[in-house]
Amino acid sequence: MTKKRILDTPKFKEIVKFICCIIVILSYNAGNAQPDVEITYTKSERGYTVYAENKEYCPIMVKLNFNTNNLRVVRGNNRVHTVKANRKIPITDLEVENKNFPYSFSYNYATNFGKNNTKKYDKDYEYYLPYASTESFEVVQGYNGSFSHQDKNALDFGMPLNTPIMAIRDGVIVKVIENNDIACLEKICAKFNNYILIYHTDGTFAEYTHIKKDGSTVKKGDKVKKAELIGYSGNVGWSSGPHLHLVVYLQKMEERETIKTRFLIDSGEKSEFLEEDKVYSRNYQ
Repeated sequence: MTKKRILDTPKFKEIVKFICCIIVILSYNAGNAQPDVEITYTKSERGYTVYAENKEYCPIMVKLNFNTNNLRVVRGNNRVHTVKANRKIPITDLEVENKNFPYSFSYNYATNFGKNNTKKYDKDYEYYLPYASTESFEVVQGYNGSFSHQDKNALDFGMPLNTPIMAIRDGVIVKVIENNDIACLEKICAKFNNYILIYHTDGTFAEYTHIKKDGSTVKKGDKVKKAELIGYSGNVGWSSGPHLHLVVYLQKMEERETIKTRFLIDSGEKSEFLEEDKVYSRNYQ
């Protein structure tokens, strides 16, 4: 990725580009996931129009910071913009303030998955348990757990290696990491997490972590239904033993808002928030 500095003069009307390193600031995503986005610009009589192209299957956020000389940032500097899936939109215009003098700009940008400032989502949605019908597993670490869930609404299901993992809700696959086979008890091993990331229609994400190496049955861009097989459990990354780490969240520009969610249990006639050290059965299709 590059940072570009553009210099224009009224005499020659030519663009000179200086390439140096870009400063990219990314909020946390498991596996250091970065959205696929391209920043471009076109020249006009007034200055420039800057565009962001989202090449992902879900909305993304883009935050640009401009350093300008004799140019005005029309829509405001250092703002967060939301770009819909597989769309290209103009982010802002840079207008020349005085055409009798040279003008230039440089920029850096940050990106993340999700919609900016999403607050409304389906709080009453009843999720499926993330395993096959007739199966039962224990929640070995619950919300705000003591090992790695401090101040996080995440769940760990203790399950043997190669246990089929099912989607808890309809959605689209936006990220799959399955190339790692390293595990340890230290947080540094989080960079080796294998996971599947799914985007839901209400703006939330579900992340299924610690799947085995090459353990995904889905790929980026696939649409999945709840209860559909998406992969197999493993013991990869920051892990103390075979299990599935599951978290539902809203992504903000620089942090996640993890969410407590209700799951259908037993025959599926009731739902509840899951608790640590309890075993939950799924006896519904």
